[in-house]
Parts: sequence; structure tokens; C-alpha cells
Amino acid sequence: MRHIILTGETACSFSSRVFGSSRLSLHPFLTAGISRIAEMSGENADNLLVRQTLAPLFFFYLPKYANALKEDLLGGDGAKALRHSQLPSFGCGGSLHLKWCPRCVEQDIHDRGVAYWHRAHQVPGVTACWSHQVRLMSTELKARQRLNEGLPTVVDCEAQAASAVEIEVAKFGFGLLAQLERTKPDFDLEAKYRSRLNELGFITSNGSVRRKALMKAFSSDLAMYPMQGSLFPRHQIDYHYISELLAAGKNCHPFRHLLLGAWLFNSANKMFQHTAPIGEVSPHQPKGSTKEEVEQRCLSLLREGYSLAAVYRKTGKSRCYLKRLAALNDIKLNLMPKQLNDVLRQKIIRLAFLGLHRRRISEICGIGLGSVEQAISSESGLVKWRKRCHWESKRRRSRASIESYLRRNSDALRRDVKRYCNAAFFWLYHNDRDWLERSLPEATKPTPRELS
Repeated sequence: MRHIILTGETACSFSSRVFGSSRLSLHPFLTAGISRIAEMSGENADNLLVRQTLAPLFFFYLPKYANALKEDLLGGDGAKALRHSQLPSFGCGGSLHLKWCPRCVEQDIHDRGVAYWHRAHQVPGVTACWSHQVRLMSTELKARQRLNEGLPTVVDCEAQAASAVEIEVAKFGFGLLAQLERTKPDFDLEAKYRSRLNELGFITSNGSVRRKALMKAFSSDLAMYPMQGSLFPRHQIDYHYISELLAAGKNCHPFRHLLLGAWLFNSANKMFQHTAPIGEVSPHQPKGSTKEEVEQRCLSLLREGYSLAAVYRKTGKSRCYLKRLAALNDIKLNLMPKQLNDVLRQKIIRLAFLGLHRRRISEICGIGLGSVEQAISSESGLVKWRKRCHWESKRRRSRASIESYLRRNSDALRRDVKRYCNAAFFWLYHNDRDWLERSLPEATKPTPRELS
């Protein structure tokens, strides 16, 4: 696009001269014919492929098709490249969009005199600028119109702030592209995932994934993401979604991996540096250690200032367990929480003491349901208090239900109350029988049938 604008050459003329066809349609982030473009511009083809397209992302997450996709992109077979990218099979073969950040446009014009399309903004599914933390603008690319002269435009409207999860995914995508420019990693991605899940307490002692707890926490934290669709879990029990990501050799859209990677590791650098072995459940624990001994060992290590990762490696206890243990024993951890800081934690605890539902607290505080549950469980006595509040509330509702029915039906019998207030009747029968007996109409003596 910059070449066409600077030289004044038409798109048809450029396509005909470089690719031999004026009707060519170039993909915006998986551009085929890189070798010809490199020859024309005097640059290295591999360098262009790695630094100017999103191909490294597809090579990394779809290793089975990496060689074929690279050959197609360099050679110029766009149709084959699209098939080998698996985008059509992911349901993403339709209209495309070019995205830009209004703040980046202003900064580019100030620094360079002209705005340009940033590669990290074009990652499918990414909706935020990793640098300025605002929502991206977008323009749809119509069919057969994917090589038009045009640069990002300055927009007069106020940039919309992005949510924390959008920013986290955008930063992860940018960091991953930067890593893939420097190195060609060769490691088992699924093993990395399972190792980190084990560290977070989502792997059982026999190696199975706690899918229910995992999907509940994962989908709750993604609830604030604005772009929902086939790239996201359909609901909290969409176990097929996570099973595909953890299955070796399974083809999944790169953005699905970006979501899970950002959620697990927070940054691409941490994912590349993560070395905890998955089989490490509790290798350093002496045989026959009791639960109390293990807990005291964890407390001792935390008080000595060991990081959560270090304590996990020494004891095999998950980060969730260690955080809760530290909170219950007033041990200050050297953490840099992005959202769940001390002020927000106290707000969650205050709302929880008032008896608000966890989901409502999550909405008020703008934080994931899993973080709310963690804060509640870490406060001593709070879970017991909330259970008592829930019990009292249930008792009041059940009593009110029966009292209301008896006021409307003064001549009702016990069996009528049992029939029309069934749920309340049996709850009180099991939990508050004395009040139920006092409140019900007096039992009537059965009338024997007369024999004819």
C-alpha cells in the first residue's frame, strides 16, 4: 500500500507487473507471492515473511502445515495458502477487516509523517492496541478489493478504553510475534499448557484435567471480552473447547491459543521461559507426610520469602492453594496483581458480607467470577457466614410462602399446604420442623368410609 501511494502506480498495474495478473486479490495478513515482492523491493523474502505477515503465528500454532504454508506464501499460491492456514475450516474464510488504533495513527504521523498498518493489530480476534490500551477501529475488506491504496485515517471521535482481558490478549499476541521474529521455538505446546495447569491446580494427581473448574474460571474471565463467537467457549460446560487445545496434533485457530496462553502465562516471554515439569506433583515431600506437616512446610517457605513458583516446585502445592494459605495466615506475598489489589479485595469482602451473589459482585467490581471466589474463600469465616445468610434467607422465603398461602386460604388443610407449597413445605420439614408444626392447620381426624 505504501509503495502504491508513494509511486502513484495503480493497484491493477502493480498486480499485473509483479504477479502477472491484474485481478489478483492479496490477503492482508497472509500475503502470497512474498518472493516476488522481495525481488522487486530488494529485500530478503524470509525476512519479509517473518516480520511483515502473520505467517509466524500460523507456523507456530499449526506446525503440521507450517512447511506447506511457507512454500505457498513464498511461491504465490494464495488459494493453497488459505487452505493450509486452516482458516476456512475454522469458519473464518469470509470477509476480512483491517484494524488500526487511533492513538497509533496520531503517533505515527507525529514521528514518521505518515501512518501505517501495524501487524500486531491485524491478529484475528484482537480488539485492543497493546500499546495504548484502547479499542481498535476497523474497516471491512470487500471481495476482490484487497489491494487498494489507503492508510489508516485520523478519527475525531474519542478512543474507547479496552478491558483488561482485551489488553492482556493483545500484549500476549504482540510479544509472541516479537519472540517468533528472533527464534524458531521447537517445544511441545500442549505439554507447556498442562504443566502450567498443573501448577495452577487444574490437573489431578493421576494427570487428568479438572475440566469443570478450568472452564468455569476460564470462561468467567473471558466474559468481559467484546468479540464473542466461534473462537470463544459457548458456555461454561463447553469442555470440547479446552480438550481441543490440550490435544496433541489437534488443529485450532491461533486466536484460541492466544486466549488460553494469555490467560495461563500473562505474557509470551513467561510461556517461553516456563520449564516446570508436568510430572512434578510432590517430589520433594517426605513419604508419610501428614496434611498438617505439608501445610506448615508451605507456610515456612512463604514466610522465608520464596516465590509461589518456588514453593510449588518444592512442595507440589498449586498457586491457588498457596495464595489462600498466605491470605489465611496474613503472609504478604510479593505479587503485582493487575486487578485484584488490596482495595478491590476489601470491596469484594465487604459486598460478600452483605450477602450479595458472587456473580453480582463480579459485575459491580468488573472482575472475573473466579477472582471473586478466591477472595471470598481466603477470608476467614466468610464462607461460613454466607452459608448461614443463605440458610436464613431460604427459611424466611419458605415461611413467607406458607404464611401467604394460609392467609389467602383460611380453610386450607395440611395436605393443601403440602400440595401447593411443596418446596417450602419440605425445606421447612427438614430444617425448621418446630415452626412448621406450629403454623400448619390442626390435623383433622380421618373420616372412615361407611360400608354400604
